[in-house]
Amino acid sequence: MDAFATVDQLALKLNRTFGDAETPWLMELLEDASTYLREDVIGQQIYPQTTSTYTAYPDGGWIDLPQHPVASVDQVERDGRPVTFRRRDDSIRVDGDDPVDVTFTFGLKDAPAGLARWACVLVSQTLIPLELKLGLTVGGLSSVSIDDFKASFADGGAGTGMSLSARAEASLRSQYGSTIYTGGTR
Repeated sequence: MDAFATVDQLALKLNRTFGDAETPWLMELLEDASTYLREDVIGQQIYPQTTSTYTAYPDGGWIDLPQHPVASVDQVERDGRPVTFRRRDDSIRVDGDDPVDVTFTFGLKDAPAGLARWACVLVSQTLIPLELKLGLTVGGLSSVSIDDFKASFADGGAGTGMSLSARAEASLRSQYGSTIYTGGTR
């Protein structure tokens, strides 16, 4: 499971009980919300923890690892031979500028509570149009009424579906996003 939150966490936050038949659907929505946060907002694989190998091209001997937080640098090789390296935060230093293969582990073992909360918020705002059978978003729709029930969207539905305000996105990027080295001194 790659979702930041579980169906039980969602149920607790919404003070609702979901049936067993709804669990796969809600899990899918939580996975979608987590993917949106991970790929479209943060731009980093924060959770789950993952090990990856990639070919890096040092710049003055320095290599900025492409994902963070970095849990460990497991192996650095050049032409199949181990290379001595020194690590500083999410970067490593090797001798020379020839390409090296870097195997490292990044991400967190547990999903951050803040990202679990945001995943639940995204699913919650998606549930309203879905339960009203309006689709994933009601963009442009200002209200809908059925018999005595009426739902109105002050922003014409712009805030429905899986989307966050620009302010929330900026906050998440500053808290969890990438801090890639762009020059200057180390």
